[in-house]
Amino acid sequence: MSNRSPSCPACGEPSIKHGTTRGKRQRYRCKTCRHTFTRDTNDNATHAKWFAVFIHWLINGHSLKYTAQQHSISLSTLQRRFRCFWYIQPPVPVDRQRVYDQVFIDGTYFNTKCLLVAADINHVISWFWCHTEDSWSYSRLLDTMAPPRIVTIDGHHGTHKALQTIWPDTKIQRCLVHIKRNIQRATGLHPSSAMGKALRRLSQDLLKVRTLDQAAEWTIKLHKFGQTFRHQLNEKTYVKDTPIEQIPASKRNNKQWWYTHYTHRGIYYQLEKLAKNQHLFTFLTEQSGDTEIKRTTNSLEGGINSPIKDLTYNHRGLRDEHQRIACDWWLYLHTQLPGDPIEIARQQNWGKDALAKATTLANQEQQATNGHEDGRPAALDNAIDTAYNHNMGIRKGRMR
Repeated sequence: MSNRSPSCPACGEPSIKHGTTRGKRQRYRCKTCRHTFTRDTNDNATHAKWFAVFIHWLINGHSLKYTAQQHSISLSTLQRRFRCFWYIQPPVPVDRQRVYDQVFIDGTYFNTKCLLVAADINHVISWFWCHTEDSWSYSRLLDTMAPPRIVTIDGHHGTHKALQTIWPDTKIQRCLVHIKRNIQRATGLHPSSAMGKALRRLSQDLLKVRTLDQAAEWTIKLHKFGQTFRHQLNEKTYVKDTPIEQIPASKRNNKQWWYTHYTHRGIYYQLEKLAKNQHLFTFLTEQSGDTEIKRTTNSLEGGINSPIKDLTYNHRGLRDEHQRIACDWWLYLHTQLPGDPIEIARQQNWGKDALAKATTLANQEQQATNGHEDGRPAALDNAIDTAYNHNMGIRKGRMR
């Protein structure tokens, strides 16, 4: 082993000797980033051991304190050993040649971001991080996969637009549970009007459909609903006949009139459009062989989205980027054929290269913003400017 001080594993800069550990091993300290470390003759074995601990802690949701106690080390030592591992990115192993019978697509929201997930009945297929469920984000998710035979969605507008562009020939099955919830939101659990009660009954009967004959009967009921309540659905309310306090907030912007029962009307025409486009009973019309076509996205919401929510709750307090890495590893390990995480970490040099690059970029940005030569303000000041400035100055108290 060379007697020369090794380079810092975090930033690659020279280091100096910095005392010894309890085991009498030489410790080093980086001159630039102040990171302390030891030189190990078997780095791969050590990193593999602690990366396995990192993945187990990340996926199982244990606290850092509990994990540190299990391995008889301090909390700060465990955090220091996990530092590089946050920069290891799990791959998204999508087989572009595989055609699935049915794919489920849905999005779930976190603090400042949205996670779009595509899955089959048992495994994660692909995922994509975005800010909102728009057509562009769904297009990036769908573009990585071969078009399946059937796709089951919750009905978001961005999903429909992306499907028409990326998968125009794929059959669509709307989640019937989401449709029932939309109707229930419009009518309430205990509607008082005859039209509300009829819509509520339609939503309940929709979930009871199991055969093509029952689907035809339900479609006839929907048509009869439109004929029976045609006058109520077309009834209008005019601004000139309504007191200002009774006008809905959404109808006060240059509206001369609106449909009196606009919520019930919207639900009815939505159901009529879905029935016309054959998006309600695809799970019956496309049934073939022994393969069962699901009519809801429950397997995705209960089997993937819910555990991910639990994972982020167990690791609450993580920064957004670390939270994303935790979700990525959970999703990757729940794909059909995930690789060995330790081998992935070894190929990425245990995250050291990415950490060194991030540290270098952060130092360069800090040096660039500390000075005023480029006209930008300093990122961090160490004193209050005593020169005169024509501004409001330092204020105290709550802004009103």
